[in-house]
Amino acid sequence: MKYRDDEYEYDSRRRDMEGRRRVRPDAEMTSQRRRNPAGGSRAASSGTRSTAGAGRASGARSVSSAQSSRSGANSYGTRRAAGSVSGARTASAGASRSAGTSGTRKGETVRATSTARAQNTGRRIGADPYDRNYQTGYYEENAAGRRRQAPSESAGRTGKRPLSAKAKKKRRMRRILFAVEGVLLLVVLAGLFVISKWDMIQKASFGKKDVHINELSENTIQSMEGYRTIAIFGADEEGSHSDVIMIANINNKTNEVTLTSVLRDTYWNVPDLTHGDEEKYAKANNAYHTGGDLGALNALNKNLDLNITEYVTVNWYAVSQVVDRLGGMEIDVPESMMGEINGYITNTQAEASSWAPNGPGKGEKGTTQIKGPGLQTLDGLQTVAYCRIRHGNGGDDGRTRRQREVVNQILEKAKKQDIGTLLNLCEVIFPEIRTNLTLADVLGLAPNLGDYKIVNQFPFPYHQVDALVGSSGSVKVPLGLADDVAQLHKDLFGDENYEPSATVEQISNKIEKLSGYSAEDRTN
Repeated sequence: MKYRDDEYEYDSRRRDMEGRRRVRPDAEMTSQRRRNPAGGSRAASSGTRSTAGAGRASGARSVSSAQSSRSGANSYGTRRAAGSVSGARTASAGASRSAGTSGTRKGETVRATSTARAQNTGRRIGADPYDRNYQTGYYEENAAGRRRQAPSESAGRTGKRPLSAKAKKKRRMRRILFAVEGVLLLVVLAGLFVISKWDMIQKASFGKKDVHINELSENTIQSMEGYRTIAIFGADEEGSHSDVIMIANINNKTNEVTLTSVLRDTYWNVPDLTHGDEEKYAKANNAYHTGGDLGALNALNKNLDLNITEYVTVNWYAVSQVVDRLGGMEIDVPESMMGEINGYITNTQAEASSWAPNGPGKGEKGTTQIKGPGLQTLDGLQTVAYCRIRHGNGGDDGRTRRQREVVNQILEKAKKQDIGTLLNLCEVIFPEIRTNLTLADVLGLAPNLGDYKIVNQFPFPYHQVDALVGSSGSVKVPLGLADDVAQLHKDLFGDENYEPSATVEQISNKIEKLSGYSAEDRTN
């Protein structure tokens, strides 16, 4: 079979192009590098091959074009043939000039172009752009942007790249989130622990609706909004008398706490729930003796125009255990107390075994006598003895002052303890507590423990006198109870417009009649 000239030329070109595709540029350049290890000789030979190749290619194209022009002239006419012949002449002339007079110039141009490219890319002439082992190769060129920024001092030591501002912010946020999650987990675990130990607390036998509250004016009720008032009773070793009567008033917005100590010998109305005598007048602590927690709450509300429905009763054993687990109390023992405090320490230690007989470790821990006055750390039993002294050291007023001092220290030390210590305290004192607070109430108060701060504390009544009244013996007679109650509402709730209820006015007048003392007997 006979091929025409143009078909032969087409097949020849196709075979030539397919052959070129089979050769990878990098493989060809690698083979060239092996044949010519020196860069200069490789560039020179490359220039020579370029010149010779250009001449041969031009010559081949010249012959092919001439043949094509003749074939085209026979097939497609005189105009096409003339154009082909003209193209062949032009190609032949170009090939001749390239092969002859311009061979050297062509090689120089190739070398100049290669040198410029090498300068732009950071590679030497003939370097393999796919060679990763070459230090100034193609991949190092792409990473040049990262090398422009000098590493920091810390990065130089550790070998790590410095973090950007955005990465640092993300890492800081992750750490904050982890810390918050850790705190939340501790709170949840603490809540579960409290729930598991809640059954150890002694529950009240009455509801909040059973507590007596006077008929109060609308203004008085509004002034109490935003406050939470809780009564605190400290029972003796027998659990029949309340040597401590406190009112803790909490400002819900500021978490500021005001502590008011009601003198245990205060002479006022004591509803006797045991015998149903609502008109009984005696010492304030007699209300707890005859009516328990409910009788003590009723007495506070009835004599002071308060609406307290929540209370907590603790015994001396619980106080001693709390003090021991908090590391003791820093107390400045006065010289005047040395003749009495060691006697109370001896009695307190002897009574410790009888306190709350169902509790853990009772009576096992001993104590020692105080060697001298001055600032010192008292253990649990010594602190209890310090709080019980009253003769010759300020009487009932001095005792309530020392009790508030200890409560304040306990609160401040508790705020600095870790969660484990606080949970341990709960386990120890829960069996020694009786309250009508619900579990939800306690869990609601616990998160604010670190924010509570005692900002004011004082005894009540503000004006009183020691006197012997009837069968009650030595008592503290309020000098104008109604006026002192008005001052109390101002100190607790900031109520400047409080007016005593009819019940408080009636009690104030009865005290004046039974004792013979009134507001006119005040000396200041």
